[in-house]
Amino acid sequence: MPAARFILRRLAFTGPDVPVSDLDFVPGINVIWGASNAGKSFILAALDFMFGSSSLPEIRFLRGYERAWLTLDLPETDTITLARPISGGHFALYKGEVDLRSPGQSTQTLASDHKAVKNLSLSAFLLGELGIHDKQIDRTLNAEKSTFTFRHVAPYVLTDETSMMADHSPTRIDEHSTETFTKNVFKFLLTGIDGSSTVTVEKSETQLRGNAGKLELIVELLAAAEEELRQGWPDAGNLEEQEGRVEEALGSVASQAAFRQERLDELRLRRRAALDEMTSLEDRHTEVLLTLGRFDLLAAVYENDIGRLGALSEGGAALLAGARRPCPHCGADPEHQRHSHGLDEIERTYVAVEAEVAKIRAEQADLQRTIVGLRAKRDGLASSIGKRAAEIEGFEAAIKSEQPLEGSIRVSYERLDQARDHVRQGLAVQRRIEDLRARKREIEAFKPTTLPRGSVVAGIGGSVGDEFAADVQAILHEWRFPGAPRVSFDARTHDILLNGENRRGNGKGVRALMHAAFKIAVLVFCRRNGLPHPGIIGLDSPLLSFRDAHTSRHGALDADERAVSETGLNRHFYDYLLRTAGDVQYVIIENDRPPIDLGPGARITAFAGEFGEGDRKGFFPV
Repeated sequence: MPAARFILRRLAFTGPDVPVSDLDFVPGINVIWGASNAGKSFILAALDFMFGSSSLPEIRFLRGYERAWLTLDLPETDTITLARPISGGHFALYKGEVDLRSPGQSTQTLASDHKAVKNLSLSAFLLGELGIHDKQIDRTLNAEKSTFTFRHVAPYVLTDETSMMADHSPTRIDEHSTETFTKNVFKFLLTGIDGSSTVTVEKSETQLRGNAGKLELIVELLAAAEEELRQGWPDAGNLEEQEGRVEEALGSVASQAAFRQERLDELRLRRRAALDEMTSLEDRHTEVLLTLGRFDLLAAVYENDIGRLGALSEGGAALLAGARRPCPHCGADPEHQRHSHGLDEIERTYVAVEAEVAKIRAEQADLQRTIVGLRAKRDGLASSIGKRAAEIEGFEAAIKSEQPLEGSIRVSYERLDQARDHVRQGLAVQRRIEDLRARKREIEAFKPTTLPRGSVVAGIGGSVGDEFAADVQAILHEWRFPGAPRVSFDARTHDILLNGENRRGNGKGVRALMHAAFKIAVLVFCRRNGLPHPGIIGLDSPLLSFRDAHTSRHGALDADERAVSETGLNRHFYDYLLRTAGDVQYVIIENDRPPIDLGPGARITAFAGEFGEGDRKGFFPV
C-alpha cells in the first residue's frame, strides 16, 4: 500500500486590481531557477505560510494582493484548496480546485492556532491526514510537555536558504525551541514515540521557588490563626476543660428541658382529649335539643287532633240523642218509625271517633314519657359539657404555668449551646494552628524531587542514530560526494559528522549539501519504517557549491566547496531526484538550470529577473 503523502498542485496570489500570480507543481520534480531577487525563495516562504507560519516576507511585489491560495492533494480528503489573507489569520477550506476569482462558499474554516477550541485548526487537520493525533513532546528533561503540531513537521518539509547553509543542526525547528524539545521532535519523527507516557516533574529551581511561596503563605496563615486565637479566646489553654464543663451543664439543662417538654406534651394531650370529648357532648346535646323541638311540634299536633275529634264526637252524640224521640210530623214512637234517616252511620262514626281519640291519647302519653326522658338527657349532657369546660380551663392554666419554665430552660440551653460553639471554634483554631505548624515543618524539610537518571532521554541515539546516518551516507554516495565520505550521527548535537568532523567546519555549500541529504534521509527513513511524512521536500540552494564566485553574494568558494564543484555531483544530485521522484515531490530552488534533462515529467520554471530576458520575470509580474 503506498505511503500517505501530500502533493502540491498550485500556489497562487490574488487581488482585486492585480493579475493572478501562480505557480503549478507536478507530483515529481519541480525546479525553479533563475536570477536573484526574482521571487524564487519567496515560493518556499509562501508554501510555509500556507502550511501555518504566521507571516509572509514583506516584499514590494505583494502590493495590491489580498489572498494566498494553495491547492494540494491529501491522502484522506483528496484535493482541497486553502485560502488565507496575506495578513495572516485563519484558513478557508474548499473541496477540490476552485476558480480563484469566484471560489464560492468555503466548506469550513481552519484556525491558524493549533490550540484553537472553536474551530478545527489547520495543524490538526493536516496531522490528521497523516494519521497523527494528540501527540505530546517532552520539551525539558523534567518531562514538561508541548503539543506536537504541523509547525514542527514543516522544517523537515521546506528548508530555506539561510537554514540550508547554517551551522546549527538540521533538526532545529526555530530559535525559540529548546534543544531537548528539538531533539524529541526528531525522535518522534524517526520512531513514532512521543512523550505521552513520561511523568512530568518540575525543575528543582521551580520546585524550590514554589516551595518558598508555599512556606511564605503558611507563615502568613499561621500568624493570622495565632492572632485570631489570642483575640477570641484569651484563656485558650483550658478550652478542652471548658468544653467538658459546658457539655455537663448542657446535659443537665437538656434533662430538665426534656422533663418540662414531656409535662407540656402530656397536658396538651389531655386538653386535646377533653376538647374532643366536649365537642362530642355538644354535638349530642344539639341533637337532643333538635329532637325535643320536633317532639313539641308532634305534641301540638296530637292536641289539635284530639280537639278536632272531640268536636266530631260531641256532634254525633247530639244527633243520636235527638234521633230517639217521637216523630214531629206523625207523632210515632221511635220503635214504630219506618225510616232511621242515617242514624246507623252516625253511630258508627261516633264509635270510630271515640276509638281514634283513645288511640291518640295513648300515643300522647308515650310521647310525654319520651320527652321527659330526653329533657333529662339534655340536662345531663349540659352538666357534662360544663364539667369538660372546667377541665379544659384547668389544662389551659396548667399549660400557661409550665410555658415560662420551659422557655427559661430553652433560653439557658441556647446560651450554653452558643458557649459550646464558641469553645469548639477555639478548639478548631487550635487544630488549624497545629496543622499549619506541621505543614510548615514539612515544607521546611522539603527536598526537590528529580526524575531518575534516564527517565527522559532527549532525542535518538544508538542503533536508530546509526541507521539514520547510514541513510545520509548512502545519499551522499549516490550523489558521488568526493572522497567516499563516512557519515556518523552525533547524539549530543543531533547533527551528522562527515569523516568524524563536525559539519560546522565545512563551507556554506558543503553544509547545504549535507543539510539537503539530512532532510531527504528523514523521508527515506520514515518511508522504510512505515512512519508518517508529508512526502514533500523543498530545498532552497542545495547546490550552493556550484555558484559563480564572481557573481554570487555568498562570495568565494572554500577548499571543500571547490572540491565539490570540480565533480559532477550536481548531475548525480538531479539523477537521484529522478530515480526517487515516484514517491517524493521535490521543489528545488536554484540559481542555475539543471545540468541534465529531467524528462517530460518534471516541471522546470525559469525566472529571468526584473531586468533579464525571458517569458517570465519572476513569481509576480513586473
